[in-house]
Amino acid sequence: MPLVPIPVPPGVIKPATPLQAKGRYWDSNLVRWQSNKLLPVGGWQRINSTPLDSQVRKIFSWAMNDGLKLTAIGCSDSLNILESSSYTAITPASYIAPETGLYGGYGAGDFGELLYGLDYASHVITSAVRSTNVVTITTAEAHSYPVGMSVLIAGVTTSTFDGTFTIASVPTTTTFTYAQTAADASSSGGTASLPVADRRPVDPFFVPSFSWTMDNWGEDLLSVASSDGRLLHWGYGNGAAQVVGFSTITTAVSATNVTTITTAQEHDFNVADTIVIEGVADTRFNGTFTITTVPTASTFTYSNTMPNASSSGGTATHPLVPTNNRGVFVTPERHAVLFGCGGESRRIGWSNQEDYTEWNFASATTTAGFLDLDTQSKIVMAAPVREGTLIFTEEEVWLMKYVGLPYIYGCERIGFGCGLMSPESFATFSGRCIWMSTNGFWIYDGGYVKPLPSDVGEYVLQDMDPAARQLYTHGSENGTFNEVWFWYPSTGNSTPDQYVCYNYMEGWWALGAMTRTAASPSGIYPYPIASDGDNYLYYHENGWTAAGASLIGYRYAETGSLNLANGENLMTVKQAITDSGYGYASTELTFYASTTPEAAETTAGPYTPRSSGYTDIRVTGREVRYRVEATQDAPWSVGDIRLDLTPRGRR
Repeated sequence: MPLVPIPVPPGVIKPATPLQAKGRYWDSNLVRWQSNKLLPVGGWQRINSTPLDSQVRKIFSWAMNDGLKLTAIGCSDSLNILESSSYTAITPASYIAPETGLYGGYGAGDFGELLYGLDYASHVITSAVRSTNVVTITTAEAHSYPVGMSVLIAGVTTSTFDGTFTIASVPTTTTFTYAQTAADASSSGGTASLPVADRRPVDPFFVPSFSWTMDNWGEDLLSVASSDGRLLHWGYGNGAAQVVGFSTITTAVSATNVTTITTAQEHDFNVADTIVIEGVADTRFNGTFTITTVPTASTFTYSNTMPNASSSGGTATHPLVPTNNRGVFVTPERHAVLFGCGGESRRIGWSNQEDYTEWNFASATTTAGFLDLDTQSKIVMAAPVREGTLIFTEEEVWLMKYVGLPYIYGCERIGFGCGLMSPESFATFSGRCIWMSTNGFWIYDGGYVKPLPSDVGEYVLQDMDPAARQLYTHGSENGTFNEVWFWYPSTGNSTPDQYVCYNYMEGWWALGAMTRTAASPSGIYPYPIASDGDNYLYYHENGWTAAGASLIGYRYAETGSLNLANGENLMTVKQAITDSGYGYASTELTFYASTTPEAAETTAGPYTPRSSGYTDIRVTGREVRYRVEATQDAPWSVGDIRLDLTPRGRR
């Protein structure tokens, strides 16, 4: 009998059983399709020899003007810069990491397990005095801390004061004490805050989520960690990231009623800025002042009528720079934009044009401003698209566009009931955006939002862990191929261990298993970058192995029932020939057959194709399907398969 072509369209469809996926691929792992050809997904090679300190949650790459390539890596506990194959921590002082192990809203934990209603912001310490093994902390403002509460002390000039302690007494609204066995001493600076593990969300409907947002400011980096909320700026060679509008004071010198402040790092203050000085050991330096000169990048002066004196410690803060932000992005018009701005969960605020340090919304001489979305849900994330920036709330999608003076920016609601599954569950490409929601996949394409039909969407939603999916699901464009990938934690897992892939040019879907916690597309680098559960980084689509380990047995595609005889007659398959193109020796075929839908399948194979492309097989059944599996870590291609079929009747 002539060889009969058995065309199987590209992509996976995932109903409950292979029988229901008639004539389609039913399962896959580490494979893709191009022009109807089945191909292996490329391997990956490790970048860093030493793992990062905590789970990687964001990867952002950019190139300097001289061609130097850099990557910012946002981890749960740190911010790092990758240059070549080594990374450097640039985490700012007093960084607040995300909460861990807390799911759900108010009432999710045991009564009294966590503290509720306290101010979770860090309180500036003006003085720290240890006497007879008792430390007295004085804060710049009322702290509201009760006796018996744990408190985190960090960043005091004399580091022996730092640590987590239990409050023994609260003499006044701005002081508290704790026991510490150490020599008598006094110092200043630093912060007091509630330890992360003791916090409870104030909002009864809040589900904890964490994200890093990053964007370029020219060659520099702007970033915000949602747990920390401060706008960070980093320039190449500058050491740790600088908190915009905040500097630690090393010296304060007054001479002839002019005070000169020297900061530990380069500050970002300008002449005429109003600055709050707190925590200097000599309290006569403290107060609110207007900067008169900026002699160097790490010094500034202001007028202050006081005797000549010198001191140290404390902080300088620009009170107009928003804190407690959710995230940041930079617009093509050169405004830095903060969403969840200043702790207002529905607010979008932007800086003066060309100046990420100027946030005076009341000034008539700057273009800084803000708007509050007319919505009941909170802003979660932002994503750049061709027409502007998508603003995702918990339930909606808004489009933010530049409208010019006097309003600068405007927002229009363009989608409802399609919020993000998690803060990073989206991928942008060519000015468009695809994202995962709790009710499926969605796409923004040219001005409007619409559902994106998916052959595997229902399966993916059911496969996800119902709690962890809201925290850890993330997506990225591939960049090397016309694909977007989403990784998610399967049921019972808190680390994304499964992926779903969509080819937006050819329209097919694929599934597979791969543990990745963050990813970024190729473009700056020739390969996509992704991180695994052990906090290593990898160049993907690079070679054919998993950092040197074989992937034999992991690359495969399996069809559903081919229904060769319309489910009635028995058929015997004697031979197959694959339209492979190349790589005949790198694959094998396994066939599965059954006589009724409920009968156990008979396995035949695996069979290795001959160099001519023919594969000798023998399998009989009413329902027949096959599996293509890679047997070498090498490139290969499989197109349509033709089968030599012989009818055998109905019994």
